[in-house]
Amino acid sequence: MKLVDPQGNEVTSKENQDAKELEKQMSKKIEALLEPVMNKVKLSGAQVPQEQLMQLSSAAQQMLFNRMVYNLLQKVGIEDLNEVLSEDDVEELATSLKNQVKMVDSNDMQEQMNQMEQEQNPDKQ
Repeated sequence: MKLVDPQGNEVTSKENQDAKELEKQMSKKIEALLEPVMNKVKLSGAQVPQEQLMQLSSAAQQMLFNRMVYNLLQKVGIEDLNEVLSEDDVEELATSLKNQVKMVDSNDMQEQMNQMEQEQNPDKQ
């Protein structure tokens, strides 16, 4: 979680006890949100890949964050997102997101998938 001071400078949790406390509270909420899923996994005896656990945790954090923002907007009486989110914000974030996506040639992707399949099933050659 990132906190900023009134000038917009990031305040890290190392510098800020309030941020540490908020991070601790958020972790507890994420655990509570994931508990039913984790119980279901344990009861079924299934294994969940580490990557999927990370995705679940990230999704839970995003869900809680979205709900916090929604509740805050409702509390302060903002009804139109344009009051807090400009088109420039969306454009800037779209550029950032686009820069994070790695494009892969479809032939390269097929080759990688074939190689992974061979590694997982070495006796099918």
